[in-house]
Amino acid sequence: MTFRELLRKNPFLRLLLPLVCGIVLSDIVGIPQILIWILVLFGLLGVLLFAVSEKLRKSYSLRSLFGLFIFILCFGFGNIRYNDIQSQMYLPISKSKIILKGRVLDTPAEKGRSFAFVLDVQSIKVSDKWQNVSGKTMIYLQKNTEARELGIGDLLVLKTEFQRVKNAGNPHEFDYASYLKTQHILYSAYADSLSWKQIGNASDFSIKVMASKWRDHLLSIYRKNGIQNESFDILAALTLGYKTGMDPEIKRTWADAGAMHVLAVSGLHVGIIYMIMNYLIRFLARFKYGRHLQGILLLLTLWAYALLTGMSPSVMRSATMFSFIVIGKALKRDGSIYNSLAISAFFLLLIDPFLLFTVGFQFSYLAVASIVFFQPQFDKLLYIGNPILKKLWQLTTVSLAAQIGTFPLAIYYFHQFPSYFLLSGYVVITMAGILIYLSALLLILSPIGILSEGLGWILRNLVEGMNFLIVKIQALPGSVIRELSLSQYQLLFIYFLLFSLIALLSFKRKKAVYAFVVILIGIQLPITIRIFQVPKKEMLVFNSKGHSVIGFVEGSKGLFLVDGKMSSEISDRIIQPFVLKENINKISFDTLRAIDIKLMGKDVVAIIGKRDDDLEKILKLIQPDYIILRLGGLQSKKMITKEFPNCKMILDASIYSGDRKKYLSKENEGETNLFDVQNNGAYFCVLSTVN
Repeated sequence: MTFRELLRKNPFLRLLLPLVCGIVLSDIVGIPQILIWILVLFGLLGVLLFAVSEKLRKSYSLRSLFGLFIFILCFGFGNIRYNDIQSQMYLPISKSKIILKGRVLDTPAEKGRSFAFVLDVQSIKVSDKWQNVSGKTMIYLQKNTEARELGIGDLLVLKTEFQRVKNAGNPHEFDYASYLKTQHILYSAYADSLSWKQIGNASDFSIKVMASKWRDHLLSIYRKNGIQNESFDILAALTLGYKTGMDPEIKRTWADAGAMHVLAVSGLHVGIIYMIMNYLIRFLARFKYGRHLQGILLLLTLWAYALLTGMSPSVMRSATMFSFIVIGKALKRDGSIYNSLAISAFFLLLIDPFLLFTVGFQFSYLAVASIVFFQPQFDKLLYIGNPILKKLWQLTTVSLAAQIGTFPLAIYYFHQFPSYFLLSGYVVITMAGILIYLSALLLILSPIGILSEGLGWILRNLVEGMNFLIVKIQALPGSVIRELSLSQYQLLFIYFLLFSLIALLSFKRKKAVYAFVVILIGIQLPITIRIFQVPKKEMLVFNSKGHSVIGFVEGSKGLFLVDGKMSSEISDRIIQPFVLKENINKISFDTLRAIDIKLMGKDVVAIIGKRDDDLEKILKLIQPDYIILRLGGLQSKKMITKEFPNCKMILDASIYSGDRKKYLSKENEGETNLFDVQNNGAYFCVLSTVN
């Protein structure tokens, strides 16, 4: 089969590509809307021209022109939808507190000092009148009994102040602001116990509220039937995607064993339900309308499961993806599963373009596409007559195929690779299907005490046994390869390499071979360039609230100065991602002294953490180029600016907010030689080198 034939059999692939291009380009650079509308009108006119002219439709030489019009049209739709959804995210911001109404969109999650949830803001009080608005915000409520008992659909009124969500600005740290943006959230707000009130509950009919109640009901059935503690956490996460309160140690163990994806209900779970149900009702295809009945039953099963899981976005996405596959098979449409995948992706992205940037969407579609292509190829390599061994081999090939499509993403996002993913896959994929169906049976039989208790006992022991095996796999030598890193450039080139390999296997064209070689060379370019680059001396003052973290980097060597309070969690969140992404392999740490002086190349850096009467004399003696002020080290700003007018002054993140506000007077807001890390994010500069 040629590439042209592939597109002919899967026409939605032609529509999906320009839609994705339009969304990505909108996110990167943004295009003036007037230009986009001109492009859309041009594309629409071209398509209509072909639709009304039979001569144009039959012209073989003009087919590429028709394809260009379609490309322009879908590209424009992607751009328009992106900007339309983004415009709906904005809420009015005021420097003073405002009164607002909104509904709770998810179950409040318990944090250190608050309960956090997403609020759908419906109206804001302006001049004693309610003004309708539309947008989402993260809300943090002070801990109390009322906040703990809130549920999905409850209506609240709050007096609070919106804050635009922003990152700490540390290089390569998790981009929390972008993550929230994919959930259509740009703001956060905090309210103490006296600043909010519940004025309504989830009495109005809502499918999401109903789904949430079903999930909570099933969770209560788990507890009533003796499934508690660790077993409850694992079963609730595995079957319903409920991970509130789960021990972080369980997450780490399962992640190291390569089974963490099972605790996040997504495409795997929906796929398991689809395959098992499809196998159980396959006999219906023998009857006259059996294929249609089979499709209806499969759709009902998929969406019933989506309801049971509380209609989480990942399950909704996966259910939609598999629904198109079911419909395509039921209607016996020409084409393939690739077309069904393309249709579902096109449909989902047209509704919400920001799905494209979510990890779950990327993993789901790459895993399924990779399984569809590679699993049959692997399955042909070995003929096995024994049905049990054959199933084991098929499970192996499915796991291998999924890993081929997703391992670059796993390394890019999580910086590690589980060595024994096949072993954990045998355990969790087999058990996931059994536990999901036994949980559904428990829900049905819950009114019958003796049967539900028996099922509860079976479920508890199965979960304990599965967790025991996962812990043993995680404890094996070299169970996880850590500190792996890929840049965006390398990630893209690896997928280009993978696509060229697929093209080589499928189409056996010389162009695919050439592309394969060119991409291999392209992957090596950054490494080659780095070898011949002269190492730069760089300084970073990280933004870690309440802490001092300062880094000095030269090539592959890094020195990090930290205060004595630095925890391993903060180090892993701030320093480790930077070290991995910048390929720093020689790392050293030191504890900051009250007054620290560092000579880096030609630049002198003074780090001040206490007041000292002799400090002015010391500074005059060393003539610093940079002065970093820490907690307890705020000095006379007048003295520094007068005696060292060309010196860069940096306030690090350890200084208390009250002290910062006193130190940063309004008349100094535009001062270029003063940098506030907490307000502006991490400070980065290239230091002068000695000639």
